[in-house]
Amino acid sequence: MIARRFSDRSQRGEDDGIARPRLRPPGYYLESAAYWLLYVVSFAAAFMHWRLGNELLAALCAGAVIVSVAAIARLYRTSRAL
Repeated sequence: MIARRFSDRSQRGEDDGIARPRLRPPGYYLESAAYWLLYVVSFAAAFMHWRLGNELLAALCAGAVIVSVAAIARLYRTSRAL
């Protein structure tokens, strides 16, 4: 009976008026910080290598920037779906 009452309420779209914080999966903030750190460091390294004339390492660091941006976007999308 309790489960039915709660399921009926959610099906009708009623809200009890209590704002509940969105729960993040375990390790979300650590993983997010690691991707942001990778982004910042690899972006700076790509710029530095490009300015010093080492295009190969600049391209590798630019690839790391792209990977980190994709990882940040994926992490954001999966956390918004919860």
